Amino acid sequence: MKIRFVFILVIIALLSSVAIALAQATYPYGAFNFGTKDIVLRGNFSKSGLQGIQQRKSTVNRHDLRFHNEISGQTSDYIQTVQHDIQEMLPTDDFKDRRGYHIIPLDEGLVKDLATKANGNAEWVWKQVSKNPPHPYVQEYTVDRKYKYINIGAIAYLSGGGDPEMQSAGGDGVTSPLFRTTYKTTPWPSIPILEQNSNGSLHIKALAHSIFDTAITGVITVNGTATKQLFSKNTPVSNYTVTYEGNVPLSELPGLKQGQNQVTLAVSDKFGRTASKSIVIQTGIVQGCQPVLVKMRDATQRIYFPDVSDGSTIKYGGPLVWGLQYNSAVCSILESVNKNNGIADKLNQPIRVSDIHTSIFMNRWEFKIGKSKNGVILENHSKDTKPLVAYLLETKGEKVLKRYVVNKGQSVEIVLSAKKYKGEYSIQFPSPLVDSGFWAKATATSDGMPASYTYPDQVRGAIQAIVNFKK
Repeated sequence: MKIRFVFILVIIALLSSVAIALAQATYPYGAFNFGTKDIVLRGNFSKSGLQGIQQRKSTVNRHDLRFHNEISGQTSDYIQTVQHDIQEMLPTDDFKDRRGYHIIPLDEGLVKDLATKANGNAEWVWKQVSKNPPHPYVQEYTVDRKYKYINIGAIAYLSGGGDPEMQSAGGDGVTSPLFRTTYKTTPWPSIPILEQNSNGSLHIKALAHSIFDTAITGVITVNGTATKQLFSKNTPVSNYTVTYEGNVPLSELPGLKQGQNQVTLAVSDKFGRTASKSIVIQTGIVQGCQPVLVKMRDATQRIYFPDVSDGSTIKYGGPLVWGLQYNSAVCSILESVNKNNGIADKLNQPIRVSDIHTSIFMNRWEFKIGKSKNGVILENHSKDTKPLVAYLLETKGEKVLKRYVVNKGQSVEIVLSAKKYKGEYSIQFPSPLVDSGFWAKATATSDGMPASYTYPDQVRGAIQAIVNFKK
């Protein structure tokens, strides 16, 4: 009975020690409670004036940390982290205010969690700090002769951030922090623009951000197999951002075939953060019904100003869509900008309208118009990044007075030479083919409207999609 009792006590003691170890391991970003003293810390203490790898006893103090995104302006809440303050071995040491080491256990879960909070690629950051040898920015420490730690600054840097701002918090280091530090962070790369121009080339705009070592690399893949690096640059840097924007000729793309091609652009920064975007482009002739006659359609793309009284703040508007409608019976396509007819929720996807009609919509805008001091205000409330183009027309004589371009989320005041709102002026929303001058050069006509048997690569893929659509 006595042996069994002792055995049970041993089991209880082992379970208790395991529970304590787990509790320590899950403590926020450290293996010891705040206020614990005489913990041996071993590492490079050069900032404290020591040479080489040394060890000193340390005190565990609370050091609160948060992240501020320099691009979006968002700031996270503070989290509790650990600072080890090494103790002097008198009379040789004289650390003064250079005794604190802001560190974190080399634990996969903790490192990835902190990297995620810093807007980094957690998997990539973990690989950099855990490999042998680790990334050069990593400083390694040993706590209590057994726990491996690294500097928190390395995780911030490897997440695309850094440049900490530390302030004294005046706390006791146990129930309140000794210091509060804010690290700068940045977003992942982005691709605001990837589209085919009217001349067939690709228009690309891509951004990458980081506090240090800002750079961007772009790799294009065609039809899932052929790959080529298109660009790599690290200057100029503005507001922690490097931008690539250019028009890439189709001759620069690898593995293109006649007809439809899926093109994927992947961009990356120096910190394992990536973004990708895919589009379908068209090369060569359109297959199927031949020849396809494309016609400009004079649709409901004109807005007349309402008769509003002085001081009115009423705004009106709605959705506009740019699309094509194919008539298989006569092998023709109508191109236009129209008010949304209720079926344009999905872009770049053929939609069967009737037995002979198929539509496809390439872009959708949301606009509002309201009266202003000198005329009217035109607002672009679109989700799509393609700018909204508008022409101010003098209704009598159909004269275009001025062209306006309104980017997403912005507005422009359309100044009227005479403040008249009873049909004297109107706004026309031209299609991209009208605005580019394509229809002005058309030599054929159909029903009194411009028409063409040839068309720019900008719409070739959409034409191919609706001509060959079967459902």
